[in-house]
Amino acid sequence: MHVTLFQHACERQLLVIRKRFFHSILRQEIGWFDVNSVGNINSRLNDDMNKVHNGIGDRLSTFIQWMTGFVGGVIAGFVYDWRLTLVMLGTTPFTMASVAFLNWMLAKFSSEGLKEYASAGAVAEEVFSSMRTVISFGGQQKEIDRYNTFLKDAKKVGVKKGVSTGLGVAVSSFFIFFTYAIGFWFGAYLIQYHDATTGDVLTVFLALLTGAWTLGQAAPNLQDFSVALSAAGYLYDTIDKEPLIDSQSSEGLKPEKFNSDIEFENIHCTYPARSDVQVLKDLNLSVSPGQTVALVGPSGCGKSTITQLLQRFYDPDQGKVTVGGYDVKELNLRWLRSNIGVVSQEPVLFATTIAENIRYGRDDVTEEEMITAAEAANAHSFISQLPDGYNTLVGEMGTQLSGGQKQRIAIARAIVRDPKILILDEATSALDAESESLVQAALDQASHGRTTIIIAHRLSTIQGADVIAAIVNGKSNPIDEEGSSYGGEGEVFTEDVIISGVVSKFEAQATVQTARASTVITFKKSFSQQQSIQAREAENEEVIVI
Repeated sequence: MHVTLFQHACERQLLVIRKRFFHSILRQEIGWFDVNSVGNINSRLNDDMNKVHNGIGDRLSTFIQWMTGFVGGVIAGFVYDWRLTLVMLGTTPFTMASVAFLNWMLAKFSSEGLKEYASAGAVAEEVFSSMRTVISFGGQQKEIDRYNTFLKDAKKVGVKKGVSTGLGVAVSSFFIFFTYAIGFWFGAYLIQYHDATTGDVLTVFLALLTGAWTLGQAAPNLQDFSVALSAAGYLYDTIDKEPLIDSQSSEGLKPEKFNSDIEFENIHCTYPARSDVQVLKDLNLSVSPGQTVALVGPSGCGKSTITQLLQRFYDPDQGKVTVGGYDVKELNLRWLRSNIGVVSQEPVLFATTIAENIRYGRDDVTEEEMITAAEAANAHSFISQLPDGYNTLVGEMGTQLSGGQKQRIAIARAIVRDPKILILDEATSALDAESESLVQAALDQASHGRTTIIIAHRLSTIQGADVIAAIVNGKSNPIDEEGSSYGGEGEVFTEDVIISGVVSKFEAQATVQTARASTVITFKKSFSQQQSIQAREAENEEVIVI
């Protein structure tokens, strides 16, 4: 009965712990995930929960049972002959000290072992989730070796744990048998020189022997308790951790009307995982409502960081980001993000139906709204041709669909939110020419009437932008506010300011200006075929003269 009750209580507690742990994980800011691998977290969620289960389930019940037997034996010993009982219990502090030391060593090595196995689990999860890449590069043996490296470290910890367990059990066993020897000797002394009877001595001895035996049965459970304590420590530290940016908070302003006027003012930013590398340095950028702004620049210059600051994935080290005149730190985070739609380079689709993936953009979307969003994303036609239509399963990470199809579903998911701000993060860079044209048409339609921020490395993606901002060394200035500025005769476009292939020097007409904050490149919206041909003829020249 007691095992059943304890097991029932254990399952209920674990259910609550799992819910709170998972909820706490989802509350954490993106910077927390930068320094805590997803594989490690997943391993903790599974393995550590099992260890906590071992520590508070039926084993706790049996431990209490054995300890009750020990206490009962001691009480019986005092009742029959307190003198012999005191003598035999004289070694108990030494026995308990050895057990306590053993328990401390087990807890220490268990904690280290959990960390090593969690790291190994993170490697395994990473490999399993990227199996196609591993196989295509023939990296199986390399990943096996990487996995074995963590297992070797875990093995070293396990060996130390085993040695400590053996020594601890040996020492505690020595004191137990020493207690037996003292008991026999002093019992014989009491019978011979005092008024103790043989029956009383044997009763005390058997009572304490039974108590010692039950204590021995309880001792192995201490290892499970130590492991559970170490595992629970990490779980509860995570549960109790207050995020720096709480996405679940109900606090913050919710203006009645969303104003998509965006300002980045004197932004300095570093990432938590790379605090020694400054990504943005004194960046200033303004985006007016309904405007389309393209961010261009070499990889790693901070383009994606700008959009992440806007979504408040991170807070800048200095400066502030405002939306509608409000600092984003003052706005309710859920409300802010509900007004922002994102289409990334590698769209993430969940292993469910197309309808559920689109509905992820807004839970209460109707079927009619879903179809409207899919039509706007140029996705309805191919979805309708599928055997199950919108109920088609996309597979894990959308593997059953092509890149262009996944991208268009991601666009529909963003549109269905009816966002006031749309972020397009290299949404067509991984597509072929045919898919790119379809997706680009969908993006142009989706951005109509919305404030749009585009991150791109292709001229075809940004030539319709109102403003093109070149990010150089973490700085930016708005360029070509009207989209029609064009340098005069003889102005040049030099290779040292070509931004990461965004505009080929053989396809662009540009004016290079130098500003205090950054190098500014002014693009003209229209590019004639003849000018492109003339530019290509200058392929071997360092400078193209416009």
